[in-house]
Amino acid sequence: MAEQQPPVKESSGHKKDSGTRVFKKTSPNGKITVYVGKRDFVDHVSEVDPIDGVILIDPTYFNKEGKEDRRVFVQLLAGFRYGREDLDVLGLSFRRDLVDERMLVYPPIEDPKPQLITMLQLRLLKKLGQNAYPFTFTLKPGLPSSVTLQPAQGSEVEKPCGVDFILRAYVAKNANDKIEKRNSVRLAIKKITHAPVSQTER
Repeated sequence: MAEQQPPVKESSGHKKDSGTRVFKKTSPNGKITVYVGKRDFVDHVSEVDPIDGVILIDPTYFNKEGKEDRRVFVQLLAGFRYGREDLDVLGLSFRRDLVDERMLVYPPIEDPKPQLITMLQLRLLKKLGQNAYPFTFTLKPGLPSSVTLQPAQGSEVEKPCGVDFILRAYVAKNANDKIEKRNSVRLAIKKITHAPVSQTER
């Protein structure tokens, strides 16, 4: 098995590396790991903080016989849940997807327009080595921010209503294939709104 570059060490899911907090999560089978610098992204009215991070892969897994056609995708999913989750099994869906964006991270594609790399990504790429790949999502202004409506005390509803944002990395042959839990990483993130006194104040 090929030697991997040492990952960023963490305590309780995050650490401070040269003043930078890094969140890390690994798939159950240990083949992909997602690193992000934060989980709260601010809407500044005219623009939204980019959702950037890095994925570290285990190259030996993708070089195995029968696994050569496996790819790594990243998905940004935003949804609005306005009803009980247990009713979904009856064919009644009370969730509406607001955003469903996916991108191919590995193998990297040759893009004539070079991807902008943030300082966080640059530091992680330098530390994690050649098996790390960056990704960036840009949200359009105007999307609702993360909101949670807590159920009443004593309610049997398992999941509260509201708007949620999910960042997911997964291994599959195609972007729209069924996502296997053992081959995926799921991170809940938040979009929050900065409300300046005036439009020009940030």
